[in-house]
Amino acid sequence: MRREKVKNKRLKHVGNKMNNGITLIALVITIIVLLILAGVSIATLTGDNGILTKATESKEQTEIGEEKEAIGIAYNGVKIDNEGKGVSATDLQTELRNNGYNASVTDNGDGTFTVTFESGREYTIDANGSISGPTVSNIVATMKIVGEKVETPPMPSSDFTHIEGTVDTGYVIQDSAGNEFVWVPVDKNQKIQINVTSQENIESLVLTDPYGDEIALPNISNLGTSYHNTEIEPTINGSYKLSVTTGSETKEIELNVNSLYAIRMWELDMLTEEIAIAMGYENLEQFTQNIYGMSEEETKNMISSIYKEGRSSDTENYTSQVNENGGFYIGRYEASYENGNVVSKVSTSTRTLSSTTLTNGMLWNYITQTEALLKANNIYTSTEFTSSLLTGAAWDRTLSWLEETGAVSIEGIIVNSTSWGNYSNDTFSNTTSLINTGSMSQTEKNHIYDLAGNLGEWTTEAFDTVNRMDRGGYYNNYGSGTPAAIRFSGYSPSYSDSDIGFRLALYL
Repeated sequence: MRREKVKNKRLKHVGNKMNNGITLIALVITIIVLLILAGVSIATLTGDNGILTKATESKEQTEIGEEKEAIGIAYNGVKIDNEGKGVSATDLQTELRNNGYNASVTDNGDGTFTVTFESGREYTIDANGSISGPTVSNIVATMKIVGEKVETPPMPSSDFTHIEGTVDTGYVIQDSAGNEFVWVPVDKNQKIQINVTSQENIESLVLTDPYGDEIALPNISNLGTSYHNTEIEPTINGSYKLSVTTGSETKEIELNVNSLYAIRMWELDMLTEEIAIAMGYENLEQFTQNIYGMSEEETKNMISSIYKEGRSSDTENYTSQVNENGGFYIGRYEASYENGNVVSKVSTSTRTLSSTTLTNGMLWNYITQTEALLKANNIYTSTEFTSSLLTGAAWDRTLSWLEETGAVSIEGIIVNSTSWGNYSNDTFSNTTSLINTGSMSQTEKNHIYDLAGNLGEWTTEAFDTVNRMDRGGYYNNYGSGTPAAIRFSGYSPSYSDSDIGFRLALYL
C-alpha cells in the first residue's frame, strides 16, 4: 500500500512537470505570435503603404488642394475687382489674408508670383492663372502683423449714437445735430511676428523696412535652426522684407503692412509691372522713365529719400490717441455749411465760380487751409475729443482700410479712381462739375462718400515748413490724373479755389 501511494505521488509530480512545460511552450508560442502580429500591425500602420503614412499623405494632399484652391479664388477675385487690368502681389496677398490664409506673395518680375503658406509650401501662379507646385524649401519663414482689434468703437460723447454699420463695413455715428462720422479702425499695439525654421543652421537673418533700412533683430547670434520674435514694431506702412540664409539656400519673403496710423508711400506702390501696363506703358522701366525721368532703382531711392526727410510729415498727428483708442472717426461727407457752421452732412447745393456767399446746405469750397483748420477745430468744444482736419496719416490709413476690406483695389486708389469718384471723365455723374456730397451711391465706400474726386481736401500734412497738401483729386480732372491717393503739394495755407474743400475728423 505504501509503495503504491509513493508511486502515485511520483506520477502526480511528473504530471505537474509536464503540464508546466506545456504551459511554458504555449506562452512562448503566444508571445511569438503576438510579436509577429505586432510587427505586422506596425508595418500596416507605419510602412510606406501603412495606414498612418497614407493618412498623413492624404491630409497633406487635402491641404495642398485647399491651398491651390485658395490661390485660384484669390487670383480670380482680384482680377474681377481690377476689371481684368492685372494683378499685383499686394492685391493677391491682401485677398488671401482677407480669405483667412496667412500667405506671403512675392512678385518674381516675370509675370509670375510665388505664394508661400505657413506650411512652408510654395506655389507659382502665372498671368493665365495656372498654378504649379508645391515646392518645399529647407527654410520655412513667415511674417505677419498682429495687434488688438477694437470690436465696439468708443463714442466721442453722450451726444453721439450708432446709426448703422459694423467695424468691418463702416461703423457710422451721428450727433444730435445730424453730423455723421465713420470709424476707421487701427489695431492697437501692432507688432511684426517672425517665425523661421530650417533643416540647416541659419547663418544670417536680415529684416528691412519700406525705406530699405535694416531693422535690428535681437538674439540673432548662434541662431541654430529656428528663430521666433513677436516684438518687432513696424514704423511705417509699406513692404517689410526678411532675408534668411543657410549654408545652401537664401530665402526672401515680404510683408505688406497697411494697418498702421502712419504715412504710406503710395508712390512706391505704383512701381510695379502690372500698374505700369495698366497705365498704358509697355513695362516698368518705360513707366519710371516717363513719369520720373529715372530708372526703377533711382526712382525708388528718390521716393524713399523724400519720405525719409519728413517732407510728408504732419503738423499734428494724434498718434497716441489713435493707438490708445484703436482708431479715429472720419467725416462721412465732405464739409458743407449750415447756419455759419461747418457740418458733416449731405449737401443740397454747390458753390460755383459765380457763388460768393455760402447758404445752408452748400458744399464748402473756396476755403483756405488756415480757415478750414480753424472751422474744423471749433465745431465741437468738448474736452472728451478733438475735431480737426484729417492728417496725412489719417487719409492714408482710411484708403488702406478700404483696400484691406476689399472696398477698393489698390489700382483704384493709386492709378485710376474714376469708377468711384466724381471726375470730368466718370460715367455716372453726367456732369463735369461739382456734385452735392453724399448724393451719389457710386462715390460711397464703407459708408464714406466722395473721398475720390469732387473736391480736393485740405489736410494738416506738410510739404515743407510753409506749404500744405490737399488729397483726393478734383472734379475738373481725370480719375487717372488725380486718383484718391494723390498728394498735391506746394499750396500755401492761404490758397483757395473752387476745387478745394475739406473734411472733418474726430480724435478721441
